[in-house]
Amino acid sequence: MKISCSKAALVNGIQAVYRAVAAKPAMAVLSGILMETTSQGLRIVAYDLDLGIETFIPVTIERDGAMVLPARYISDITRRLPHAEVSITYREDIHAAEIVSERSSFTVKTMPAAEYPALPEIAASHTWMIPETGLKTMIRRTLPAAATDDSRAVLTGLSITLERDRLMMIATDSFRLAHRVMALEGGLEETASAVIPAKAMAEIERNLSAEGDRLVSLALTDKYAMVQVGPTTYITRLLEGQFPNVKQVFPQNIPTKITCDRLQLLESVDRVSIMCKDELSAVRMSYTGDQGMASGFLTISAVTPEAGHAVEDIPVSLQGAADVQVAMRARYIRDVLRVLDGEEVTLGYTSFRHPVEVKDPSDTDYTYLLMPVTSPA
Repeated sequence: MKISCSKAALVNGIQAVYRAVAAKPAMAVLSGILMETTSQGLRIVAYDLDLGIETFIPVTIERDGAMVLPARYISDITRRLPHAEVSITYREDIHAAEIVSERSSFTVKTMPAAEYPALPEIAASHTWMIPETGLKTMIRRTLPAAATDDSRAVLTGLSITLERDRLMMIATDSFRLAHRVMALEGGLEETASAVIPAKAMAEIERNLSAEGDRLVSLALTDKYAMVQVGPTTYITRLLEGQFPNVKQVFPQNIPTKITCDRLQLLESVDRVSIMCKDELSAVRMSYTGDQGMASGFLTISAVTPEAGHAVEDIPVSLQGAADVQVAMRARYIRDVLRVLDGEEVTLGYTSFRHPVEVKDPSDTDYTYLLMPVTSPA
């Protein structure tokens, strides 16, 4: 095998698949990245047996072949090479690859390509085409609510439901819930649902552009999801188990809605939470002002007895009852405020026992619910 290509193309290809390299590989070869020549260019693959990522980059092929390179070494080497053409030659006699760019030269031991597991074959019965920008927004705004521990594995994923004219995505870790819908064009006849691991969705979101105009291909089987974005394909094992029915969680007839500047609220919570004991400690919020439709202040505070306390007021407008007393985890508030784009945010409050509804007036298809953590008394 002998190829040459630009450094940029090689680095982009390796970084596109790198996060699918197994952290604790079941077999040594999975600690590497597969490279093989094809009619489409150089195929680059990483696979940890749950998530597989495959991409293609343009190269000049002098001799066909395949090899597996240690992921950490090939990633570090290629990122540090000069900005020039890179030549890679596989030396079968010494089971190593020679990587050369200008006056830099590396010899890296390889592993046999024949030992690298094949990605699952996806014989999908249905495929959906989803606009790139819409999918990026959906993933970005639901991802923070997915669970990060494996005590309930199904909650570490994003639940997606494809219906005739819309896509719905939900994530929850039992303490918060993110829900978004997006209209789909084309009058789909099929319906389907699946729970896709958050890790896979995060990798897909990284490859999507907020200004892009590509269509993303999504295919589902009973065990796998396959997502194709340009030259890159993601194949992930679906999570098993029953995702919670969240319909009954959404509050009805919310009596109080507080609207304020999103960035001002984010910065205030960020400052006040310095005095929280840890990332999961709560900040308290209370409203000072008149009832009805009025302007007043939202007081945000945090107390750690052994360290001290912090208090900050921000101007807000209130619609409804003025009796607002609630405590919420600071990190969970920051998480949602950081993924919204609108200038304002609205907090829907029922009582200190009910979930607080976070809405972006510029994105009416999105809802974030956050459970209070303790009585504010």
